[in-house]
This record gives sequence, structure tokens and C-alpha cells, in this order.
Amino acid sequence: MIPIIFIHNQNSDYLPLSLWQARKSNPETEVILIGDAGNAHFKHLVTHVDKTQYLKRADDFAKKFVNFSTNSHDFELICLQRWFILEEYLRQNNIEKCLYLDSDILLFGNVKSEIHRFRFFGMTIAGISGHSNYINDIEVLSEFCQYIEKAYESPEAISILEEKYKVFRETHEAGGISDMTFFVEFKEEFPDHIIDIGIPIQGKMYDISMNYFEYMHNTGGIKIVNQSKNGEVFLRHAKHPLINMQTLHFQGDTKVHMKRHLFTYSFALDVIYYANKLFILYQKAWKKTLGKFFR
Repeated sequence: MIPIIFIHNQNSDYLPLSLWQARKSNPETEVILIGDAGNAHFKHLVTHVDKTQYLKRADDFAKKFVNFSTNSHDFELICLQRWFILEEYLRQNNIEKCLYLDSDILLFGNVKSEIHRFRFFGMTIAGISGHSNYINDIEVLSEFCQYIEKAYESPEAISILEEKYKVFRETHEAGGISDMTFFVEFKEEFPDHIIDIGIPIQGKMYDISMNYFEYMHNTGGIKIVNQSKNGEVFLRHAKHPLINMQTLHFQGDTKVHMKRHLFTYSFALDVIYYANKLFILYQKAWKKTLGKFFR
């Protein structure tokens, strides 16, 4: 079994879209959402797992973490913690391989055949991000987690991160030290451990981001992609005539385009999607009410 795994906190209006598409594109593959009470209602769509069972290392890491980013402390911490949660989940459930996806990704490729293509590498990245990560070797994931921990293990290590952040901010308005930083450095140190699938390989590619379109046909700030009659999703590229897209990544503001890129209309998905939007309003109202009660 090679499951597709998402890790998501609370609820989001786009979450059912990625879960639905993962199931649709890989109907014989188990789709797992490692989440919390805020998204437990998706247990009727995919396998829902309570993340609190897999937080030991993530919680230990939180005590050491120092934020060197313009993004919030919680945001950057969660982005790093997910790799500890994923490793702990895989080990406790004796799962050797999986595809990890961020929850703003639509999957079109076949996981079983695709993970075999990358069998000589322990993990994958798209560009500089692990948002489409085929875990082929859990020991490589473990090494990566240890690599992150080591970066925060002492005052000297923290000083190194602080200096890197200062250098980064000299040329960047936003961002900082993140899990992407560690993916880049880990790949540089262990090039045989990770392969970048955000570039065309054998005519196939995993999307770095829909608003990253160098050499690609685009309009309105996102890539132009189409679906062929056989269901494959493709785009045109200046250097490669036609690229078969295995994923589409709707990072940041591009999430508003996510629903229309499912291509095939489904009444059942519409029901789930709009019911979830109403549920989000209910969750917000309930949270606000509780806040007043305990004030």
C-alpha cells in the first residue's frame, strides 16, 4: 500500500477539493488526512487520523524552535513540524512509502507508477519545496528530520540561523528560514537522497506553483493548463512542446482558481464543497461565541 497523505490543521474551503481529486485520480489508493477536530468531518470522504497521536517529536521540537521569518511563528513551526508528524505516523503504522501532498494541490498522476519512477531517491521536492514529496525511504525522511533538529540544538546553531536570516533579508522583502531552506541545504549535502520533480522528467512534471510560469504559457497570473480527452492534464512550454502535469499547486492567492481546475463537474463534490463552506461559517461563529463566554 502506498497511501496519499495530507496534513492539515483546522478547516479550509479548498480542502475538500484536494481530497476529492486525490481520490478521483487514484481510486484504488487510500487517501489519509492527518488532522484534528476542525476537519474530522472529512472522515466520510477519506481516512481521517487524529494528529495528537503523532505529536511527540513535533512537540519536543517546538520547545527548541526560534522563528527567523517574516511569516508568523506558528506558521513556520507547523511547516517544520509536519515532517516529524509524518515520520511518526509512518513508523507507528508500519508504512514504508507514501506520497505526501500539501492541501492546496490537485493530483492527476498515478501514485503507484510515479513512485516507482523515483525509486532510486529517498524523497522528492518540487523546486525548493516538499509540497509533493514521494517518500520512498523512511530513513531518508528520518535523516531530514534529524537535520532540522540539529539546526536548532544549541545557541551556536541558532546563531548560524540568525546570520542566514540576516543575509536572506538583504535581498528578500518577505520570508526567511523555513522547511524549504532545509530542503535546499539537505539536497546540496545529500544529492543522491532527493530528486527535484518540479522540472520535466520523461515528459512529466510536478507543478512548483501555478503562479510560477517561466517559459510556460500563462494568462492572468497563472499557468494555462488543459485536459485532454484521456484525462491527462498538460501545458505548453517554450523548451518542451508538451508537458504532462502530475499535479497543480495553488499556492497563496491562486487558490481561488482551484475549483475550476478540477475540469469535470461533479454534483456530489459541489454538495460537499458548499456544505463545508457553510460549516466553516458555523465553526467561526461557534469559536466567537466560546470566546465571549470564556472572556
